Amino acid sequence: MKRMLTTMTMTALMVSGFATTGIEKVEAATTYKVKVMADGLRVRTGPSTAYKAVGTVNKGKTYKYLGVSGSWTKISYSGSSRYVASKYVKKYKVTTTTATKASSGFSRPTSGPITQGYGAASGVYGYTFHNGIDIGAATGTPVYASAAGKVITSRNYGAYGNYVMMTHTINGLAYTTVYAHLNSRSVYAGQTIAKGAKIGTVGATGNAFGAHLHFELHRGSYVYSASSAASSINPLNYFN
Repeated sequence: MKRMLTTMTMTALMVSGFATTGIEKVEAATTYKVKVMADGLRVRTGPSTAYKAVGTVNKGKTYKYLGVSGSWTKISYSGSSRYVASKYVKKYKVTTTTATKASSGFSRPTSGPITQGYGAASGVYGYTFHNGIDIGAATGTPVYASAAGKVITSRNYGAYGNYVMMTHTINGLAYTTVYAHLNSRSVYAGQTIAKGAKIGTVGATGNAFGAHLHFELHRGSYVYSASSAASSINPLNYFN
């Protein structure tokens, strides 16, 4: 737990386009179809009138485009490859998009139970919004970088006590992580750190009531508010 870190004033870089429930990637796929432009168009087994007609289709019907052979267009018809005269159909493009959850690149920074979650708080500790999560662990438990990135702060100061702050670029977007109340720090400002590298140990420095790691994840640069999310986001939605 913590109170507001009063002297930290970084400018927010708010990044839109991602739901707060996780990171999504959108994949686009392009296929082609044909639209029938005349009634009674014969469908044949091959690309000429010498081939057997196996049915007729009417204006406005659409079929999957499979290719072209001379003046004939190959389509998917009743589950088979068939042909229609190209002059009576119009080819068009179809683009479909699929949104799937992508790997966020973040992992839990230490082991232990969540002793306080992200979000609204009682105010008893001086804040009504908890901008991160608290992970309960014994003093000296290793703390690891949640993602690859650069250390921008490593010091003992204020409510956070011993803390480390890192910046990360994940899927082209900027994030900031905070690791607070550390017993010890293993990194210094300016270092580039790999995901999973040890950056310190769990402690109870600063405004902490018992040993735990206070961990924050921010979209863009660090901006703190004691009463709202500001730039913070719920880390639990972003862990792999």
